[in-house]
Amino acid sequence: MSAIVTRTGRLVLYALALTGGALTAHLTAPGAINAVARATDVRAAASEPLVVGRRDSTAPLPELELPTPNIVAGQPDTFGRAFKGGKIIGGGTQHRLILFSFDDGPDRRHTPLLLDRLDAEGIRGVFFLTAARLAGRNLMERQQIAIAREIAARGHTIASHTLDHEQLPLLDDAAVRAQIVGAERVFERVFGRRPWLMRPPGGARSARVDRLIAERGYTTILWNLGAGDFQVRSAQEVVETWKKVFERREEQFGERGGIILLHDTHAWSVDAFQMIVAELWRRNCELLVQGDELYDIVNDPALFFEPRADAPATAFARPATLPPELLTQRQAAVRREAERRCVEM
Repeated sequence: MSAIVTRTGRLVLYALALTGGALTAHLTAPGAINAVARATDVRAAASEPLVVGRRDSTAPLPELELPTPNIVAGQPDTFGRAFKGGKIIGGGTQHRLILFSFDDGPDRRHTPLLLDRLDAEGIRGVFFLTAARLAGRNLMERQQIAIAREIAARGHTIASHTLDHEQLPLLDDAAVRAQIVGAERVFERVFGRRPWLMRPPGGARSARVDRLIAERGYTTILWNLGAGDFQVRSAQEVVETWKKVFERREEQFGERGGIILLHDTHAWSVDAFQMIVAELWRRNCELLVQGDELYDIVNDPALFFEPRADAPATAFARPATLPPELLTQRQAAVRREAERRCVEM
């Protein structure tokens, strides 16, 4: 049975990756909801062992004495206030823009090493934190609170991945709100403020869920470059899946960049991050010789963001497009860095 589940899971994994990885349940019939449940169970099962003490999401948090958050004054917009109330970000772009995002953490085993490797590369990413990991009910969660604050202190963007990593389309309105607002309460306690960016677990969403997320002012961020790291056990498998998805997205949709999804709850994902960055710079060395546009790793979702204004909660942002003068400016900086790196390779 386990072999069958694994094989089926891989098929679901690759199918999800090729469609951007996000699940959408726009139908409310029981059959449609059950289909979402079956597909999203693959992701839920993968992350389940890492969530300690799952509980009623409406239960009050225990009273704890936690140290004051050590968030550096004058830090960039770590909690994404500038991205409040935007259209859903799918991640597509015809430019070679790359944004790294990390789901399900923080994890005391793997996130610290990832932070060091991000620093070594001079890269900032978006961390979609599962708030239950920061509840402070035991030593592990208290350690993860310290790691979460370190993520913020190092200038990465903090975003919500809900309270308990539940599949939101399968919940009623009250339970969805409990997942969203319950997470906010944890973030306010840990950081002294709430985030304005959210990724629904598994990318599972519906028109109803979109509206409930939007009513709290969030901008939903999905991804278009899945790497399937929740379903494998080696960094090489993660990188190979990412390459296949990358090639297919360009072939089918003309997307030469976008938002990469990894999980900082796996050692192989941390290693894969380093390998993906190395591959991007290897490609840049080739593109530099060809005089083509280089891969440009961005530090936040600004170039993908579009205000929602009067658009419905289900509206998607347009693919990220840079004005010619900004593209020229950014590419000049990337070329200088590529010239330095490529000599050393």
